[in-house]
Amino acid sequence: MFHVLAHLEAPGLAASCYSPAWIAHAAAALGPIAARPLGEDVATLARAATSHDLLARAQALAWVFDSAEAPARASAKDLDELTAEDVTSLEPLDLARSAGAVAEVLRAATELELPLLAGLDAIGAGARAELAAALAEAARAAPALRQLEVWIARPLGLRGRTFGRSIVVGLAGIGCPDPEHAAWQAAHEATVAETAARGPLPFLDLERRAIARLRSRARDAGLGEAHARWLARLDLRALGPIADVDDATE
Repeated sequence: MFHVLAHLEAPGLAASCYSPAWIAHAAAALGPIAARPLGEDVATLARAATSHDLLARAQALAWVFDSAEAPARASAKDLDELTAEDVTSLEPLDLARSAGAVAEVLRAATELELPLLAGLDAIGAGARAELAAALAEAARAAPALRQLEVWIARPLGLRGRTFGRSIVVGLAGIGCPDPEHAAWQAAHEATVAETAARGPLPFLDLERRAIARLRSRARDAGLGEAHARWLARLDLRALGPIADVDDATE
């Protein structure tokens, strides 16, 4: 699914997964999307996915199925027709359904691309081990990270996403500079989830609070420079000033 969204330009939307690095990588292996249905599907999504909220809800599709085979077994049904027997969890399904036609187009495009993606280079054991080591280091500043699963979706590049008990991040080499960045992105997503659990906040306020909390914890753990390297790669102009957060006073 993130492979499809990496091709979708969504200027100004925080939920964007657009990645020129992934587009170039995928095109070298699979050819241009104009020669496949993906080209038309991306154009349709660009016209319909016009808000952060809509695009964010559609991305819950990543958690609806737990294998590449599960979507094929349920392909004859629309999202509204799926039941608990078809999916991993009803919670992401309900959220994806709320995105309406955007989620249906995204699902169809993803299912058509899945057989092609299976032929791309597999993620090696060495890369997984490097990420695991980096995650253990970042978890010193993000204790919630130790309680969550971390998955890899190479099209995400610099970005990360979280839902329930899992986090998805990119992998060093395609739009992501190194395992350290992926690990700190995972730490951020874990801190976002922890912060959201303390009480509802608007999206921008939640991001500010999570960034500030992780920054303070990184400094306390002697990891301030590593955190700063991660933060410096992100476009945070929409967030404005980010004041420190002291957990002890909340």
